Amino acid sequence: MSREGDDDPEGGRSLAATIGGAVAVIAVIGLGIWLVGELADSIKYSKCAAARHRNCDTIDYRSPPPQQ
Repeated sequence: MSREGDDDPEGGRSLAATIGGAVAVIAVIGLGIWLVGELADSIKYSKCAAARHRNCDTIDYRSPPPQQ
């Protein structure tokens, strides 16, 4: 009594939900990676300020240190 192809009562919403869930997971992972990077820079600045060094604001923590 049912037509072929009508086995899914959701009507195709399961694919959209899967794609939406995958996008949400990727967004959360991306934001987590960004947050870890920002926290690492914040810790470097805090250590500089705690050691009472001058000009901690002008130090670019994202660039590699110069070779000696």
